[in-house]
Formats: sequence, C-alpha cells, structure tokens
Amino acid sequence: MNINFEYYKIFYIIAKNKNITKAANELNISQPAISRMLKTMEDQMNTKLFIRKTKGVILTNEGKELYRLIADNIDNIMKSEISFSKIINNKTLKIAGNKTYINYLITNNKLDGIFNNNSNINLIDTNNFDLLNDQLSNNLIDFAFISEPTNYQFSSELVFKQLGEFHIVYYSNKDKNKPIVLLNKSKFSSICKEYLKSNNINSENIILVDDYDVIYPLISNGYANGFLIKEYINSNSSNADISKFNISDNIYTIKMGILYNINNEFKIKKYFN
Repeated sequence: MNINFEYYKIFYIIAKNKNITKAANELNISQPAISRMLKTMEDQMNTKLFIRKTKGVILTNEGKELYRLIADNIDNIMKSEISFSKIINNKTLKIAGNKTYINYLITNNKLDGIFNNNSNINLIDTNNFDLLNDQLSNNLIDFAFISEPTNYQFSSELVFKQLGEFHIVYYSNKDKNKPIVLLNKSKFSSICKEYLKSNNINSENIILVDDYDVIYPLISNGYANGFLIKEYINSNSSNADISKFNISDNIYTIKMGILYNINNEFKIKKYFN
C-alpha cells in the first residue's frame, strides 16, 4: 500500500471527533470532499474503517487498530505544524502542486520572479485534486502548479491559466525486451499502452510506479524502457546520456499551468502576466 499521508491525517481527525462534519470543519475541507477521501483510503486498504451512525461514526475493529498504530505520530506532526505556522507570518506565499512540475520550473529558473520577491515561501507537494479544490476555495494556498484538469470539475471560482506544455515521449534502451515502466495513473497508462499496442511493443512485463520521478532512474540505469516528459529529459540529462537511448516523437501533450482562486487575481498578475 502507498497511502497518501493526508488520508491518515483525515482518518485521525474523523476518529478523534467521531463525526465527519466536525472533522471537515476542523480541517477546513468540505464534508463531501472529506467523505470522498475517506472512501478512497478505505478502497485502497480494502477494509472499512468506520461504521456510520445517525449522529456520527464509530471505528471498526480494523479502524481501532489503525488508530492505535498512528494516533501518537499524527498528533505530534499536527502539533509541529501548529508550532511551525507560528514561525512563518501571513506574508508567506503558499504554492502547491505536482512535485515534478515544481522541480522542473525551479531547475530551469522559471520561478526566479517568485523567489526573488518573497522571503517566505511554502512549497507543498500534492497531486490530490480534492485537497487543492478545498484549499484554493478557502484561500489556504495562493495557487497550485498542475496539468490542465480534464476529468475533474473544480469549484467555479477557480481558474486554470496555462503557462506552457510538456510532451510525453517513449524513451527506450537498445534492448527492446526490457520491462516497461508506467506511471500508475489511469489516463497516463491508457495513452502509453495504446502507443505500445500501435507500435507492436511487447508490454507483458509492466512496472507500475506512483511517483513520476522514479521512472527516469529506472530507465537511465538500464532496468526498463518507458515514457518520460521530454522537457524533463533535456533538463536532467547530458547530450551524451541522451544519445544512448531511442526517443520517439511526441506522443502526447500536457498543458501545464497554475490553478488559482479568481479572488486572488491581483496577486497572480504580479507573478504571471
């Protein structure tokens, strides 16, 4: 299992309050969103953690065991978060989003305007659209770097502004019989599998990973072939390294940009024209 840490935090707050609505209020997340995230966690663990009652929820036996294992650790982390939040002031710029995109933008000096004009910046790595939707809607973060949402409906007050494009390519060793490494995301995987099928590439041996940044080391060290963002390759590899591999033409284009609350338009224009 590779459960998002935020889900453990949400589970802990629900268990402590014995009520999903009270937990949602404490976390500043809407009740439907917190219910969806709890269901995702239960599905990933393949077990029920709570029994719903008229006036709240109670832990199942499995839920009680999970709470026993994580409660002290989650409580300590949350106390640390509160202490840390007192250190940084209200002028802190809070930026969330996809770790790979943020790393690329920093490496290629595309965030110089932000870093040069802010002494307090909080970078938050998350791909959870439910969480971003609630945090941006409640102005808990300033904006998020994400790919253009196609299968998710954000709140009406949130705006996506495109900043650039990334291009997916097939990056392969000379040995075509290597396993294929794929990002464990439904849309990404379906696009890649269609390419493999149309090009008669054997895809019987698949390695699934949950973090995009794991893909490049697997390929560059000769363990697998797979799909990478071309711009990521160009910024993280030398010409000599690239020459060792076969790189396809662009397979798919990802529109990358920022998601922000329309009420935050003035601040956004300061950094992005």
